[in-house]
Amino acid sequence: MGLFSIFKKKTEPETGAVPSDSIKALPEGILFEGEEFFLKWGSDIEADKRYAKKEYRADRTIYQWGEKVLLNGLKLPLRTVCWNQKQHGDTKAFESIEFQAEGIDAEDKFQAIKKHLEGVLGEPKTDEDLQPGDIALEWKVKAVKVTLKFFNKEQPKVHFEAGWWV
Repeated sequence: MGLFSIFKKKTEPETGAVPSDSIKALPEGILFEGEEFFLKWGSDIEADKRYAKKEYRADRTIYQWGEKVLLNGLKLPLRTVCWNQKQHGDTKAFESIEFQAEGIDAEDKFQAIKKHLEGVLGEPKTDEDLQPGDIALEWKVKAVKVTLKFFNKEQPKVHFEAGWWV
């Protein structure tokens, strides 16, 4: 150990012990329950290739995870969008995970997700500066923000996202 070794950034291995409580683990990453797979915030999505499908668009790469269980029992078809202008080099950093649906059952999905999140994360903060009929809820767990939004425009739409914003 040299004199300046205390200033070196400590690197943690990408793999390690899988946490048992997905809510307590949320500040560090997402636990896919049932599979016992933990994905750390900021890790390279391509490293383990645990996604179900990868789609390329002109300005982004979309990783489809398939239907997964997270946050103590919330089961949703999830995806991660990596915007090309935000990524550095070839690494596709895991910064968020989301679910989106629209149509006639969007409001029912919104209510079910809301009820679940309130049960595990508590009372959300609400955004009052929205169009009539729109709802935006937010929970913060350290450096992680969990949002749930409902838009009631031409077609009802629900959007859930958990992300690491540092």
